[in-house]
Amino acid sequence: MKNAELNEVSLAKVYEQIPTKHYLDRSSRGEYYSGDYKLGVNLYSFSHNLFSWLQDKGTVPPLDTLSAIRFCKEIGCDSVDITSYFIPGYETFAMPSKSDKEIYGYAEKIRGLSEELGIEISGTGVKNDFADPNAERRAFDVERTKYWIDVAAAMGAPVMRVFNGEIPDDILTTRWETIAKERIVPALIACAEYGASKGVRIGMQNHADITATADQVIRILEWADHPNLGVVNDTGCYKTFGAATGDGYAWYDDIEAVLPYTYNFQIKRLPGGLNTETLTDLDDLFTRIRYSNYRGHLPLETIWSGSDPQHPSKLTTPPYDQVREFFDEIKAAMIRTKVQK
Repeated sequence: MKNAELNEVSLAKVYEQIPTKHYLDRSSRGEYYSGDYKLGVNLYSFSHNLFSWLQDKGTVPPLDTLSAIRFCKEIGCDSVDITSYFIPGYETFAMPSKSDKEIYGYAEKIRGLSEELGIEISGTGVKNDFADPNAERRAFDVERTKYWIDVAAAMGAPVMRVFNGEIPDDILTTRWETIAKERIVPALIACAEYGASKGVRIGMQNHADITATADQVIRILEWADHPNLGVVNDTGCYKTFGAATGDGYAWYDDIEAVLPYTYNFQIKRLPGGLNTETLTDLDDLFTRIRYSNYRGHLPLETIWSGSDPQHPSKLTTPPYDQVREFFDEIKAAMIRTKVQK
């Protein structure tokens, strides 16, 4: 949230304006799937180390993108999600700072290495804010996203992750529905149209921001109504709109409700978000996924709070052990849930 005047109480009143729908219908569950899924890692799990390499700051042990891909193969990943941030030349608030030749050259290196190792690229993503009140800023983000869709196609990434946006300063004077319909939806449609022309699907990620609930996510999808637009289902970002954390929220119900629209995943260790303690019940998560038609990739993403003793800034190497441990836990849960209970 950008504005200090925005708090849980004021945002709860905003959300009261929205007559919520109950999308989860367990009677519509499909046949239980007992096969394997393609498990992987989102490279944002190594964000501190990758940014240290990109920015040459040396604040934490640096790790380059190609080495991170090799590590993912070593621990048994079927796939890797390569966020565009980790292609040298990516800029969050500007067009790339390197030439097209350098950008596409690195994308080809990523694709070539992945093919050589036999590891799939499950997706990529950009940073954007389609809820921003400034129309020029939103239009610029659409153009930036289109550029990185081109790069995604060159890299061989089937899904481009985008955000809906931060909770804007004018949320107390502008209805959430208005922001969604007039700002977010047109931007998503523009990206979905362009992505379709490049063979790249657009997955909007619920990010505990302007879209914090399954209800909000599905409403936006219904309003956009585009065949090339779906969801990157982030298991650690469902919560009451505007709440500080997702503590006590029905995360798994929201995750399941969004499954029919899901293009990709980010599996988090903490379903309530950072600064919470409850760990994801991986068996419950897999069971719900198995009742759906989802057969795509399941990449994990590890993130840390500043007080976490395992924070990358406190380690002498990139968090290899932490990522490997979580990957092994996810793989074990996948195996355990093959048999329906």
